Amino acid sequence: MNQIYFEAKGEALLARIGMSKSEFARRMGIRKQNVKALFKTKNLDTIYKASEVLGVPFFLLVGYIDEPDLNETSIANNEDNNKELFICEDDIPIGDTVEDRRHRQQIIMSFYHHWKRLNPESKKYNFSLKDDINIKFISIKETAGHASLTYLSTLAVLQLDAILTNAVFIEKLPANHKKNNQRGFESMIKMSYHCPGIGLVKMLVGVKHSDKSKVQYCITVIDAGKTKQEDK
Repeated sequence: MNQIYFEAKGEALLARIGMSKSEFARRMGIRKQNVKALFKTKNLDTIYKASEVLGVPFFLLVGYIDEPDLNETSIANNEDNNKELFICEDDIPIGDTVEDRRHRQQIIMSFYHHWKRLNPESKKYNFSLKDDINIKFISIKETAGHASLTYLSTLAVLQLDAILTNAVFIEKLPANHKKNNQRGFESMIKMSYHCPGIGLVKMLVGVKHSDKSKVQYCITVIDAGKTKQEDK
């Protein structure tokens, strides 16, 4: 199996951007001697954190080494940070293999990564709630994990701005504290949005214990069993 960029060229990337292993280890919260082992990880959460620390696109790190590389100038200057990220529908796998789901997960996390660069406040005002909905790391982790299970849910995530702004309140539910990722919330708000050409989208929004702020938790299509071929 081909190596991904993070494993094959991680150390070279550190040298290219002028970051020492010690500094990288400190920012990643690990010991310096564990850096070499870290480059072999396949954990997408860890790789996403590394992309933030290194200041390079997530999709670069998870790409295979036989895919196009980024030159030194584009990495150093992050020239593409303020450009729109175009993802063609045909680029989203429609199958149900492990590799298909992994590819969809990469697309979702890359999309959020780019969205956050274009939206430094990481929030959008929702007309139904009359309040901001914030994007946090938990938003990316949960949505990438669940929406990547189907083609339609992955496609829906690309309409993030419309969903955050226009989704309507359905009901308020207690947070499920048996789930680790919901323990920081006092309640969950179920919302929906009819996404043109995709269908009815469900969004869960968590209300934090600490400051009552609202955080997008997960986005999925309610009727996501339909494949791309069946939609034609």
